[in-house]
Amino acid sequence: MNIPSLTKPQFMKRQLTLLILLSSTLFSFSQQLVKGYVLDEQKDPLVGANVIVKGTLVGTITDADGNFSLTIPAGSDVFVVSYIGYKSLEIQANEGNIEVILSKDPQFLEEVVVVGFSGNVGRARRRAASVQSIPESVTTFTAEQIDATGVNNIQTFAAQVPNVSFNTSQNVGVNFLTVRGIPQIRNGESPVAFVIDGITIIDPNLINQELYDLAMVEVVKGPQGTLYGKNAIGGAINILTQAPTNYAKNRLTLGYGNGNSFKAQLSSSGPLVKDKVYYRISGSYRDSDGVIENETLDMPVDFLKDLSLRGQLTFDLSSRFSATLVGQLIDTEGGAVYYAHSPSGLQLDADDFNYVIDADQFGESTLDNTYGALKLKYAFNKAILTSVTSFNSAQRNHVGDLDFTPVDILRQDQDSDSETFNQEFRLSSNDPASKLSWDLGAFYQASERTLLTQALADFGFFAEPPAATGELGFLPLLSDYTSEFRTIAVFGFLDYKLSDKFTASIGLRFDNDEITQVNRLFDTEPTKSQSELQPKVSLAYQATENVLIYANYGRGYRSGGFNSTSTDQFNSEYDGETSDNFELGLKTSTRDKRFIFNLAAFYIDFNNQQQYVVGVGPNAGFIIGNFNFPETEVLGFEADLKYRTSNFLDIIAGVGITNSEIITGGMDGGFDRTPFEGNKTPFVPQSTFNIALQSDFPISTNIDFAGFLSLNNKGKIYWHEDNNDVADPFSLLDGRVGLTFNKKFTVTLWGANILNTDYYQEYSAFEVSGSAAGDIGWIGQPRTYGAELTLDL
Repeated sequence: MNIPSLTKPQFMKRQLTLLILLSSTLFSFSQQLVKGYVLDEQKDPLVGANVIVKGTLVGTITDADGNFSLTIPAGSDVFVVSYIGYKSLEIQANEGNIEVILSKDPQFLEEVVVVGFSGNVGRARRRAASVQSIPESVTTFTAEQIDATGVNNIQTFAAQVPNVSFNTSQNVGVNFLTVRGIPQIRNGESPVAFVIDGITIIDPNLINQELYDLAMVEVVKGPQGTLYGKNAIGGAINILTQAPTNYAKNRLTLGYGNGNSFKAQLSSSGPLVKDKVYYRISGSYRDSDGVIENETLDMPVDFLKDLSLRGQLTFDLSSRFSATLVGQLIDTEGGAVYYAHSPSGLQLDADDFNYVIDADQFGESTLDNTYGALKLKYAFNKAILTSVTSFNSAQRNHVGDLDFTPVDILRQDQDSDSETFNQEFRLSSNDPASKLSWDLGAFYQASERTLLTQALADFGFFAEPPAATGELGFLPLLSDYTSEFRTIAVFGFLDYKLSDKFTASIGLRFDNDEITQVNRLFDTEPTKSQSELQPKVSLAYQATENVLIYANYGRGYRSGGFNSTSTDQFNSEYDGETSDNFELGLKTSTRDKRFIFNLAAFYIDFNNQQQYVVGVGPNAGFIIGNFNFPETEVLGFEADLKYRTSNFLDIIAGVGITNSEIITGGMDGGFDRTPFEGNKTPFVPQSTFNIALQSDFPISTNIDFAGFLSLNNKGKIYWHEDNNDVADPFSLLDGRVGLTFNKKFTVTLWGANILNTDYYQEYSAFEVSGSAAGDIGWIGQPRTYGAELTLDL
């Protein structure tokens, strides 16, 4: 380098000086970093409490665990903690994890003052913020709401989110999640990033796992790949479990319900070394005989046994450096392939519930999962560096009937296994006084998934005349392959306050997928590569303190893959999807936060939308595979509200409308789908609606009442691309009521599908499934009910 005006030592000295100045600006340690947690008098976290440096506008809010981290400007050593309905406190900044306990404000105890909604905090953009200030369509459930509504898996909260639908079918691990007209398909990727404690779980078999010991559940709609990673084409489901605590906290729950259902949950947390090392162990056990009867076997077939265990250790290695170790085990057994069909003939309409379940084989499925993660976090004054390393292994198997009749003609056996390694590095700004906030990161993922499908047959039924021989033999394998994915991604996202009212956001993610299939059935090893840029742009206008208007554009991406082979219905591979998403939104609330109303409208231009179908392979076996619609469109809107009518009753409601249409049908496997153009996309509810009444108030000094009653409606669903089979709208009524004594002991009665409504979670016409029983349906869960006892220590 030619530097005519400076000698080399002078130049090096200036470079060093510049580096020191930059370091002092971004990573300076002259300011004091304080962190802690805010609790109520029962040592429950206060979510969304304000933590502000005294005499300044510099501040933050507590997250779903009640934790906060804040840089105190030079010369300041006092911060103020406040929460609606509680007395504010001034706290002296010091080293260590600061415990702040707030007590009720006497004004609210002595006067009849209606306290608005509080703790409405989400992490849609990877940092704690009020949901009403986030320019995204977000629904959050705090720990308090989770307890009140009985959330224990994705199915129990999906019904409370507009334009979100969740179904199960066939066996443990087969799930169908639909978000804003973007469905999940069999053996395909989920349409959302499913994230637990900051770690993405990519195996779709695991998204309906038992959820317990939760701090927050958050559903973010619209493409979220920029911050949440690959396949977040429809959004993200962000789940936070309760974190290890610097104080002792224990909970035990026991329950019993119909179907001889037993439930036990335990959590324990506290310091091993005060202010340095904290632990949390939690577990859940469920055992149910089931409530759906098989007439041939004269026994219930929807049994479930689930044991889930989680352990966490957090080490505060210094005031700035922490490490968390997480380990989890899941061992699940459940009923499988108990499909319903017509008691006479092959026809069973999609709205006909005169069905019979009479297969002669008892279906069983298992799902085992081992999971481990290491999270490292280093806090500079104005930035946080995070490393997340995780490994996830899952094995799923099911066996059972394949003809679904009382005669032993066909049986099935399938393994679906996965192993995934993730590594992410993320550098995030941490300066609440700055107009600019940003995230930069890099991501690597290595994943393998194996699918082995086989069938057995009594060949006597296929001879003339048909007659059982009692000898079963293996038919040719239907699939035996391993799909290998290697993904490298880089991403960046920033928010900039253009003024007190305008905020602009821009993000970009680049994904490169290398996909290989090792196909043992046909001795092939196809490979392909796909790269995708995913931009995101957002504009937000804070019209008033309580009114936010926003507009978003985002590109969504979901990777493609390979089928077992080509058939008459699909090719040997299917393409990755992309979507261009446009959204306009409005968020409003009254000054006292008693009334909250949010509205969003969206349009999605969808390219290569993936669908599944059953085709006839070269060995004459029925094979499930995926294909692409070249173009579909989705147009819709959603609204949700919360209204605190008094200190005794909240009204919570939401509505979603989705119009998803096939624009270009295309051709796969030689099958022409252009006649389906203009039809509705399969498996997409045309509408969702939910309304709930929630109540939580003290009956006396020592007794508190809590009640929740929810009505959820799901609109028409077109099951297949020809739109011939349609599910009529149906509604489910759920409820919970409980009493808490001395803030320690709670008795709860609950019921799900209280009106015992009949509905199908999946329906397959004979001409689509090729089933020997004709049209088949996977029935929804009938009425269940029970009681729970919870002890907090």
